[in-house]
Amino acid sequence: MTKWLKINRKRNNLEVATAVNALWLLSLTIIYHDVVFKEKSNMKKILLGSTALVAAGMIASAPASAKIKLGVGGYMEQWVGYVSQDDVGDSDYSGIDVKSDGEVHFKGSTKLDNGMTVGVNVQLEANSGGDMIDESYLILKGGFGEINIGSENSAQYKMQYGPVAYGIGFNSGDQSAWVNTGGTISQSGHYRAPLGSVNVEANGVNDSERVTYYTPRVNGFQLGVTYMPSSSEDSNTTPDRNAVKSDYVSVGANFNQKMGGMSVKVSAGYGTVTDAESGAGSDSEPQATNLGLRLGMGAFGVNIATANFEDTGSADGTAIAGSITYSDGPMGISLGYLHGEREGGAAKAGQSEADVFHLSAKYSLGSGVTWASTLGNATYTTDDATVADDEHRGTYLVTGLKVGF
Repeated sequence: MTKWLKINRKRNNLEVATAVNALWLLSLTIIYHDVVFKEKSNMKKILLGSTALVAAGMIASAPASAKIKLGVGGYMEQWVGYVSQDDVGDSDYSGIDVKSDGEVHFKGSTKLDNGMTVGVNVQLEANSGGDMIDESYLILKGGFGEINIGSENSAQYKMQYGPVAYGIGFNSGDQSAWVNTGGTISQSGHYRAPLGSVNVEANGVNDSERVTYYTPRVNGFQLGVTYMPSSSEDSNTTPDRNAVKSDYVSVGANFNQKMGGMSVKVSAGYGTVTDAESGAGSDSEPQATNLGLRLGMGAFGVNIATANFEDTGSADGTAIAGSITYSDGPMGISLGYLHGEREGGAAKAGQSEADVFHLSAKYSLGSGVTWASTLGNATYTTDDATVADDEHRGTYLVTGLKVGF
């Protein structure tokens, strides 16, 4: 009986090994075919081929001894502030306001017998009237690097080193929550676009379903590649490539290293649409680029970053943002600035520019609780001839608590 079990175990192992080898050969064939014959889509296919190679490795592993158990984490931010700003027609936006932001994160992972780690990340919005699930994706980690599959930002977005702020953010639009132009001057493009951010995505897409591969970090360097079928989010509907922009590809890279007594972080990214819809005009394949630099020495930090949109229609523009920080023990101070642009359409319709200044302070109270405050000023201007009031300005003082759990 024991001999029969050993023979069958060897036979099963041989069958598994044969299946693994077949998948490896299939994956390598896909990569070779596309490198030689389909140069335009190399990046997309290589990424998919790499995913297949990882799947082959998983087949060879025995199941983990226990299922993944999810842990609960996240954050909560509550802010109270006073804003003084120009009236917008008959509207008065000055006064005291309370604003909230929070998420509950469900995370878990398990390590397979072959050493590979498989994890999940689901993020529930605590303050949202629309999409209640922010991001949800699966994670594969090993000596090969890391693969993310699901609803999440791209490598270009996540690998960018943007400015550091210790109060409310000025990179990704917090200022638009406190200074409201009432729509007279466009505030569209604060998130993932250069009117309000240096962390950008091609065409300004959000957490759409995608596949991202990150290499291991070697001598401070790391590379990430993302493929996204379309901008559709939280939907399993196959995109009609004649009707929508599709086959988004983006690349992110960064360097993170200590050099003597200084920390150096550098990032760069590029994203584009490789397949435009039928009948698309001149702005058919949007492109996004970004660069970032962070330098730290002792308690001081200097950060600067830029981003640009091209072939994105009225959302085209350039952003530049920077900050100086000082952090010592539980306290920190930051001074930041952002200039953002939105070129607008014909005759400057919807054109706008933003100039934002933030002076912020923080103090850690312990156990994941931080008090923070910001004194900010945001000015919006436009060259749109149809807008009567071409400048709008607001000043705000905000204080609150950040709780991580």
